[in-house]
Amino acid sequence: MAEDTHRPDYGQMLASISVPVLLISPDHCIDYANDASEAFFGRSKRWLEGQRVDETLIFASERMNAALRSFDSDISAQDMELKTPHGLITVDISLSSVSKDPDWRIAIISPRNGGREHIGDQRDGGQQQAMGAPAILGHEIKNPLAGIKGAAQLLARQVDEKNVALTDLIVNEVDRIARLLDQMQKLGRSEPAELAPANIHLLIERAIRSLRAANRAMPEISINYDPSLPDVLIDADGMVQVLINLLQNATDAMQGRFDGVIGISTRFVMSGALRDADADRRSIKLPVEIAISDNGPGVPDHIVDELFSPFVTTKRDGQGLGLAIVRKLVQQMNSRVLFERDAAQEQTIFRLLLPVASGKVNA
Repeated sequence: MAEDTHRPDYGQMLASISVPVLLISPDHCIDYANDASEAFFGRSKRWLEGQRVDETLIFASERMNAALRSFDSDISAQDMELKTPHGLITVDISLSSVSKDPDWRIAIISPRNGGREHIGDQRDGGQQQAMGAPAILGHEIKNPLAGIKGAAQLLARQVDEKNVALTDLIVNEVDRIARLLDQMQKLGRSEPAELAPANIHLLIERAIRSLRAANRAMPEISINYDPSLPDVLIDADGMVQVLINLLQNATDAMQGRFDGVIGISTRFVMSGALRDADADRRSIKLPVEIAISDNGPGVPDHIVDELFSPFVTTKRDGQGLGLAIVRKLVQQMNSRVLFERDAAQEQTIFRLLLPVASGKVNA
């Protein structure tokens, strides 16, 4: 093992990270390897520690190997083929200097899953094929998440106590996104969501906190909750994603406006909108309503009828997947999403109609 009188004591903080992490000394040797590294390399920590990093991390790309040996700058690369005793494994890798000890570096290795899942069946028609696109996108996003989570866990050990809440937010959001991306990879299929009772107001607050952490310039939010609402029967993570997508759309719609206001209200709709259940042809009451409104310019008339279709967007940098994902997640929760434009109030409104936790009733 490399000798260095200024060796940083990072072993304890690296041990709990769930992906392979290596602490690399100034002389390019592995000074510490966590438990996940043992499982990944199939070697004991005792064997790994002391090995040169460029003799342990050997990539199929000679350019990547040269960058690893040079140590001139930090490295962040995706889809790199790493040579192992078991053959080539595709990984994402991040190699960065330690802030307080810049001669030392930390390598975070995120193994990628082998191969994409088969996305849908082409015989299911055009919509099935189109909804396969979020599954491919989900695959590409999910793979670097383990590295992000590991970096956040590492950062949590170094920040002030008052900032730990921010690193916790990163870790929790990464876990939530990973679970949702598992669902995205199945958007072309008709698998039911895992439903459970949930307090909708707590989920709304989760969505707002997540957006505010990512966007300090959010418009004013006007909230009007009905505190008497019962729990709803939904997939909590899926609903948080639905709310984030709708709130982000409202935020984007008011860019450049100084009087922008987002409205969020909940209420019990006595009429109880009904939706046929495909499996047993019974009906589901959807009496709990969430309304998300904004006073932006509204949706152009020419895309209103295709608003929830994949790849339909007015945003220059948008992918047109946000509302398609909203519709799919809402459908999986036996719920409904509606769009309307209130011309008199100059408001765009999305309404979510949800079932109560008591479940299905006969119509």
